[in-house]
Amino acid sequence: MPDRLPLSRRTVLTAGALGALGTALPLGAAPAAAVTVPASPGAAQARTLRFRADGTFKVVQFNDTQDDELTDRRTVELMEKVLDQEKPDFVVINGDVITGGCETRLAVKQAINNVVMPMESRRIPWAVTYGNHDEDSLPQSGVDEAGMLQIYRSYEYNVNAENTRGVTGTSNTIVTIGSAAKKNREAFALWLMDSGRYAPDAIDGQDFAGYPAWDWLRMDQVAWYRDQSQRLEQRRGRKVPGLMFLHIALWEHRFMWWGGVDTRTAADAARGRARHGIVGERNEDDAPGRSTRGCSTRSSSAAT
Repeated sequence: MPDRLPLSRRTVLTAGALGALGTALPLGAAPAAAVTVPASPGAAQARTLRFRADGTFKVVQFNDTQDDELTDRRTVELMEKVLDQEKPDFVVINGDVITGGCETRLAVKQAINNVVMPMESRRIPWAVTYGNHDEDSLPQSGVDEAGMLQIYRSYEYNVNAENTRGVTGTSNTIVTIGSAAKKNREAFALWLMDSGRYAPDAIDGQDFAGYPAWDWLRMDQVAWYRDQSQRLEQRRGRKVPGLMFLHIALWEHRFMWWGGVDTRTAADAARGRARHGIVGERNEDDAPGRSTRGCSTRSSSAAT
């Protein structure tokens, strides 16, 4: 991504169940310089991130590394090859880092260690979001998302924030990136949101028969994002561009790809790609959460 708008197009590296996303950047460019991430609610752990001298910053995204402590070696090998080729400044594992099968806390820690060591050993700052499968081992291991967060934050190059009191989800995080041109100027923001796991069976007595089973962002998270975004804008003196990472897709992701709400043809997809400047492939169906579109209940909330 460039230091200033407009954003360049992003290159999608398709790799099976792992979606590796890298922003355009010449290979072999110099490492990113440093700026201190400011402290605020949801701010990342102390870690220095800054655009490179050429005004670029590369993020690689991995999705669904989900496995137990006996991680498929091909997963780790793929991650290592992508990191060595792309030489990113930051890495996101965007949900479902682990899955069922871990029977002890040690097994959970080993499963996590297997997929974060490619970044740690290369001294690349990284963070995770949470997906719907991360707590599949909870009944056996006793390790919930909060326990996993303690493990993640024990690593030197992890930048996940602590939980924010009163906000739904685990480790909703802001990672700011400093400008290459001006010291300590926040030029870009990476937002890491917990999109939950599975939706409740009912809200205020109204069931969700016929709706998808996945969870959605809650309105307190939307309010938190809005508040933190406004604070960042006030500190910076203008709006700060950014990217948001969350595991469970929004309905808007589907609408954007197909260029409409009830469209599904190749021509519709071509229209969506042209309209939104989409670069990349769609190799499996998206799975948005239930949200509560069209449901008449006072306590419902909709993904935004």
